[in-house]
Amino acid sequence: MKNRSLSPHGKVTIVNRLEFVAYCNEFSSESEKAAVFDRYYNPDAVFEHPLKGSFKGKEAIVEFWTAGHKGIHEVLKPLNVLFDDDWIAAEFLIEWHCLENTYYLGPREKGRIYYAECAAFYHLKDGKFSRVKLYLMEKK
Repeated sequence: MKNRSLSPHGKVTIVNRLEFVAYCNEFSSESEKAAVFDRYYNPDAVFEHPLKGSFKGKEAIVEFWTAGHKGIHEVLKPLNVLFDDDWIAAEFLIEWHCLENTYYLGPREKGRIYYAECAAFYHLKDGKFSRVKLYLMEKK
């Protein structure tokens, strides 16, 4: 973690594009989502999904990332990232790799990859995400 900023408590803080891309890569990997939450989110964070609703706190957000994405491996590919004090605005291409037939935002077939465009706004508190709001449009 040579290029990443650490808080006084040894937790990762997001202060530049490299750190944000590192977050995206870790989220997109097979890493344990609870560990990703602990490294990058405040305990009382709020995550707002335009179609699935709002989730508050570690338990609810991790549950959404795991059970709520059953059969889907989600990959975040950041295109544009802007920083302004304690805000980050990001544009992504999202890939949903289907590991099984599922119904995530519509019917999904095992072995296929589905794509979406996403804009997300992240509010930072003490260098960690305290609120995330997504805007999503599936690519046909």
